Amino acid sequence: MENKFDQVVEKFQNLQGISKKTAQRLVMGLINNPNTLKELDEGLLMIKTKLGECSTCFYLTIDGICPICSDSHRNQNQVMVVANMMDAKIVEESKTFNGIYAILKGEIDLNKNITPDKLKIPELLMRVNQNSELIFALNATFNGELTANYLRDIARKNQISYARLARGIPRGGVLDYIDEQTLKEAIRNRHKNDEE
Repeated sequence: MENKFDQVVEKFQNLQGISKKTAQRLVMGLINNPNTLKELDEGLLMIKTKLGECSTCFYLTIDGICPICSDSHRNQNQVMVVANMMDAKIVEESKTFNGIYAILKGEIDLNKNITPDKLKIPELLMRVNQNSELIFALNATFNGELTANYLRDIARKNQISYARLARGIPRGGVLDYIDEQTLKEAIRNRHKNDEE
């Protein structure tokens, strides 16, 4: 019996951000509360059958193209570059940005063998031109800075305008933990090109 429990806990641990202790608590909670298990089962079925990634920006969608990419009222020349879908969701929920997103699906991390060719950089470059402004909203960590600098060099070579979020986000900060007001200020006070 313990072995089966540990196997289930291990499956939860495979999810990003779930520690062994958290996984154990989740499994115990589901065992003790069958209604929650039913709701979770319905949610997982919805993920499997309905939700997916936008084929253009890799944001959340239910029909191939997300509502952001298909919204003609959004500024198609302002492209917020983020590491993952959750970061785009956080910016979107702040209601401070009216452009579109480019989700890289990660950041350069040489320790984990994540090189630029493993990110969605070619897809980003296919969507921009000299009228575009790239806004780098990457984490203020070493890997985020490395990725932003790599993209900055590409933007310079291609004469594409770029900006970075203002330093309202602390160095080492992750967008998941930034409050809405700090994020609004960072977007509003972003640094363009070489002002950083």
